[in-house]
Amino acid sequence: MKLQRPTSSDPSKFSVVNRDEKWTPTETAIIVCDVWDYHHSPNAVARLQQLLPRLDAVLKSARSKGVTIIHAPSDCMDAYQDHPARRRAIAVPRANEQPADIDSWCSAIPAEEKAAYPIDQSDGGEDDDKSVHAAWAKKLIKMGRNPNMPWQRQNAGITIDSQKDYISDRGDEVWNILTKQQIKNVVLTGVHTNMCVLGRPFGLRQMARNGKNVVLMRDMTDTMYNPARWPYVSHFEGTRRVISHVERFVCPTMTSDQWIGGTPFRFEGDDSPDPGSRTKSGREHRTDHWHLVEIKDATTPGSSAQNAHTSPQKSLFFRCIVRIPDRWFRANKEPMESTIGIRVQHQKDARVWINGVEQKNCINHLDSQVYLVPRSAVTIDDVNLLVIRTKGKQILEAPLIENQIDTFPLAGTWQMNAGTDLELTQMPLPAKFGGSSNIVFNAPDPLWTPRVLTRPNDFTNGIEGPACDHAGNVFAVNFSKQGTIGKVTPEGIASLFVTLPQGSIGNGIRFAPDGTFFVADYKRHNILRVDPHNKNISVHAHHDAMNQPNDLALSPDGKTLFASDPNWKEGTGQLWRIDHDGTATRIAQDMGTTNGIEVSPDGKTLYVNESKQRNVWAFDLSSQGNLSNKRLIRHFDDHGFDGMRCDIKGNLYITRHGKGTVIKMTPNGEILKEVRVLGTRPSNLCFGGPDRRTLYVTEVDSQRLIQFRVDQPGRE
Repeated sequence: MKLQRPTSSDPSKFSVVNRDEKWTPTETAIIVCDVWDYHHSPNAVARLQQLLPRLDAVLKSARSKGVTIIHAPSDCMDAYQDHPARRRAIAVPRANEQPADIDSWCSAIPAEEKAAYPIDQSDGGEDDDKSVHAAWAKKLIKMGRNPNMPWQRQNAGITIDSQKDYISDRGDEVWNILTKQQIKNVVLTGVHTNMCVLGRPFGLRQMARNGKNVVLMRDMTDTMYNPARWPYVSHFEGTRRVISHVERFVCPTMTSDQWIGGTPFRFEGDDSPDPGSRTKSGREHRTDHWHLVEIKDATTPGSSAQNAHTSPQKSLFFRCIVRIPDRWFRANKEPMESTIGIRVQHQKDARVWINGVEQKNCINHLDSQVYLVPRSAVTIDDVNLLVIRTKGKQILEAPLIENQIDTFPLAGTWQMNAGTDLELTQMPLPAKFGGSSNIVFNAPDPLWTPRVLTRPNDFTNGIEGPACDHAGNVFAVNFSKQGTIGKVTPEGIASLFVTLPQGSIGNGIRFAPDGTFFVADYKRHNILRVDPHNKNISVHAHHDAMNQPNDLALSPDGKTLFASDPNWKEGTGQLWRIDHDGTATRIAQDMGTTNGIEVSPDGKTLYVNESKQRNVWAFDLSSQGNLSNKRLIRHFDDHGFDGMRCDIKGNLYITRHGKGTVIKMTPNGEILKEVRVLGTRPSNLCFGGPDRRTLYVTEVDSQRLIQFRVDQPGRE
């Protein structure tokens, strides 16, 4: 399969990586997305007709090998009420653990937030000749079909096996099927890549962020892209640019010949180079007359915009796409016909539209206007088009959404257009189809909701570490190969940061207050010091009596390190104190396999867990860094431990290796919360995010990072 990774020398540039994986057919599913019988674009229909025989051959071959086939022609379930494949899908028991919002459209995942979306699809992407399109619409009407949504069932060119296959267009039902069949690998085929294949509740984004090893079959798909729109390239080149975007920010791709032999499929008229080749992309683009602008939160340093756009003769229109969850309109868990507020700051004459409808209920304040938007004006648990018009002035401070729960700043990328035409307040299609992923604002997930941050297998099965720098980047060991350290942006873009000296392999990581970080080098019995500015690596501490330093903790003043030091073979362990000058002193021995280690927020307690013995211990910690009063906090009857961190209240977060959870536990051993983390082997964890309330977990099964929000900030 093929993916693209940022280069270590320039993270804005990408290089192609081809990776081999072995899949078990019975752990694999193919989803056939929206391969409808008819479409409103005759060109889209013509291209699909070319695709059908090859796609059907892929499905037949896969089915014969034991692969699960799920047919997902959206909006067409009425045609299949009595079909065995539809009844089979409905009969599947509900999965015990369904991801949050799995039944909703997904317009962007974090990795896409700062990426330049490669095409403008806001016109709907139809590339038809106008007269041909009009004639096609008349034909559809004569057939008794809605010319805008003419599909009624899946195309007859795709075989549905009534004895084996499933039919569903619902994300929760598809998730139930995947769970029941114990599916790990999901392949998306069908149309259209930039809209439904990416965004549907069963699409690439939902599968990626919820932990499936998802892949796009890039030659068994097509886009809705009109070459008359930016970037003004052929339809097929537009498709390639969307595929390149997928490979960079969403998931890998593969081709049909990997399933049935031969060569990759190519549409008639596509005489350009290899459809899987790398294509140009970047932030240079303008979506037709819409410019990309960055609008910052008023609390962000440097939020005063430089070179702000003004247009005295014309109004300025700013648009973005906002996912509005039901919980913003709820109080005491009961739905309310209440409002949310959209606060526009320092724009006296601003006007606001939601999904093309002007919102006129406004409360004027001295320095802002708050537009009250009723529940009935928005599409709940889905994306909505928000347009703000100003009288020729750039928006310098991010508008705010004020709701029942919190205040949500719309700080980030918007699109801007200068003009007077009120058609600029609308899109021809709903925002989830016409909008680009880089102007999407997703409300924060509910607390304790695990999401995938990095793609599967970006790291090795030695993934460990993790620790956050001041900018919110996550550093974890063994990126791509052993003996390295990877850097992951808050959006989930992973790249190689540094390679450790020959023979060194890292484990735990901790950042010092000055931005340098320390790495437990278990292979060479060192504590390494890494300067993140020049990437110089030096030995901070070494002691011949060390077994293999595993995890690290840092005193609240940032001057003293503590290291766990297990001997896995003998089931024993010890603890070390590393002073500011690098002097290593053994402070405990004759323990079990010491692993996770942490210092309490007040600096008076050192915690350590023993993986094999399943004990969590506490020591009194003196100001000189000595231990006393060893006491057992809690013993567990099953599953091991690994990493451990404290929040500011002193609660411990511990990974349960083998159980696939992270527990939140009081200093006295009472378990307050247990969160499943999309894999059975979480290894370590750290706090990060702007408010230190995002927990990042390294997960060994799929060699990736998981994240979820918590209720209290971490100690770091």
